[in-house]
Amino acid sequence: MQRYITQLIEDLHEIAQITNPADAAEKVNDSEALFKQLEDFENYLHGEELPISVITGILPEQLPPPEMLNVSQRVQLSVELEKFLAHFHFALVFPQNYPSHLRYPFIRNFWSEKHSPMQIGYNYIEFCEYDETNCPFQGYCNSCSNFDIEDKNHDIDNFEGSNEIEFD
Repeated sequence: MQRYITQLIEDLHEIAQITNPADAAEKVNDSEALFKQLEDFENYLHGEELPISVITGILPEQLPPPEMLNVSQRVQLSVELEKFLAHFHFALVFPQNYPSHLRYPFIRNFWSEKHSPMQIGYNYIEFCEYDETNCPFQGYCNSCSNFDIEDKNHDIDNFEGSNEIEFD
């Protein structure tokens, strides 16, 4: 399996060199960059979404099932695939302390999704729906509890402010 993973990573690097969208974005002037940003924004809102395999040139079948990989191989692939996706302007959002070997199944599942391609900036991909009972990152994330605290503080602020009476 390691031989296959090494070849897949070489393919990722080769595709990244050939497509090179990141370098193309750096070679535009300010007005071109603004136009591309507006075009990306319009495409993000109303454009055609394409399978990740079409955007990247890597088919979902090329990514081995997690159960066929050892921990080291999952780490290796997740790190390379995250860099590869960043090349195509996708930033995957994981808790900061979430181990790389656990990220691989999420990344592999991402290949079955459709998204709008981007030329500039990043499309941030979140795997969390901010529902503490169904947290995909159990033991590694406290975002839901942080949101609950913020919501309670917001509710208290609104309640306290609702008792104020203004006189003209």
